[in-house]
Amino acid sequence: MQLPGNKLHELVLPAYAPCAHFGTCREAQFLPDLGHVPRGFLGATGTPEAVELVMVFSEPGHPHEQERYNDKSTPEQLLNESLSYVYECFASGTDAFHRNARWFINQLYPNQSLDQQLRHVWLTEGRLCSIAKEIGSTTDRTCSSSYLVHQLSALPNAVVVAFGRKAQHYLKGLNVDFIKAYALSPPGANHKPAKPSWEAAITEIKNRRQSK
Repeated sequence: MQLPGNKLHELVLPAYAPCAHFGTCREAQFLPDLGHVPRGFLGATGTPEAVELVMVFSEPGHPHEQERYNDKSTPEQLLNESLSYVYECFASGTDAFHRNARWFINQLYPNQSLDQQLRHVWLTEGRLCSIAKEIGSTTDRTCSSSYLVHQLSALPNAVVVAFGRKAQHYLKGLNVDFIKAYALSPPGANHKPAKPSWEAAITEIKNRRQSK
């Protein structure tokens, strides 16, 4: 597993200090031994200029049953532990979400390994912590205005795709240009219009590439 480039690394590391918003950010929990740490991001392993696509999701799902982190770890160690776990989930296709995300990336970067693809893609969340209700609307933009906006600013050549209404909500609050698509995780991913929306997003990304 390769780590994000220095700039992205610097931008997400404060979330493990832990994040200054724990205790005030609604529903956010910092409980490493129960799997609750900021997470869900991966990629941008080359230069920031090499990143062509940012995939924004709502927030990480509930920790897996076996997902645990060392509560004695330093912020740097916790970041690396969470990145390693996320990488393995995408590499092995742990959930439908991970498999759908890999399918999407493969349409844009066929015949490349995951490690090669991650040089050009940054996967991230509008909110870096799991929340109690994965399904439903949210209005808390604390995390997106503290982390996501800076991530996007660091990737000047990237097209941004928002998967699902919550991700779109976060991006609208940042006044960022983005392409809309259905969520990659169930239940949204199971709806009939989901895959056509992903295909339409892929077509739009390719069109934007050609117009540059």
